Amino acid sequence: MDNKVIEVESHEDDVQWQICCSHSSKSFIKYVVTVIMSIIVLVFSIYMIATNPENDNSIYFSLLSSILTLYIPAPSLDKIN
Repeated sequence: MDNKVIEVESHEDDVQWQICCSHSSKSFIKYVVTVIMSIIVLVFSIYMIATNPENDNSIYFSLLSSILTLYIPAPSLDKIN
């Protein structure tokens, strides 16, 4: 039996998407969409908390904290010599 190994190279960063009148990389488009959706959720949550202070706003605070954790880097425990 011949055991052949086939290597497949992935060049996802090289993929160009054409949207409207521009050519952009796939990773850049995904990043921009993620940031825009995050801003929409943040604005919506803040608006709902501000306009309904007497209601239970725990779901909106949960949305705020989950979106913010995407952008706050995790702490690192580096040993200082």
